[in-house]
Amino acid sequence: MEGVIRELSSAFPRSDGRWDAEKLHHAALERERQASTAMNYGAAFPHARSGACIRLQFAFGRSPEPFKWSGPQRVNFVFLNAAPDDEAMGYLKLVSGMAKLLKEPVLLEQLKTAVTARELMELFGKVPLRK
Repeated sequence: MEGVIRELSSAFPRSDGRWDAEKLHHAALERERQASTAMNYGAAFPHARSGACIRLQFAFGRSPEPFKWSGPQRVNFVFLNAAPDDEAMGYLKLVSGMAKLLKEPVLLEQLKTAVTARELMELFGKVPLRK
C-alpha cells in the first residue's frame, strides 16, 4: 500500500512542478492509516485534502493481479485523489464517478485491458458525472 501511494504521488509533479510529491504521499498515507479506502469491488481510493494540493487531480494505477491493500482487502485498481481544502463538492463528484466506472462491467473490463493513456482517458470520459 505504502509503495503504491508513493509511486502514484510521484506522478503529480510530472504534470505540474508545483506539486510536492512527498507532502502528498504523507497526507494520503496518514489518511489511509486512519481508515482504509479499499472497496469490495477491487479498488482503493486513497486521498489527500489539504492546502498543499494545488487543484483537484487524481493519479490512477492498476495491477493485473489483485494485491493486498489493508487488512483482508485486495485491489486491482488504485485512484490517488488530491483536492484543495475548498474543493469538497468537486472531490465528491470525482469519487462518485470513479465508483460508477468500477460498477460498469463493460467499462471495467476495458479499464483492465486498456493499453495506452489515451485509451484510459477515453474510458474515464465515458463516466457520467453529476453536475
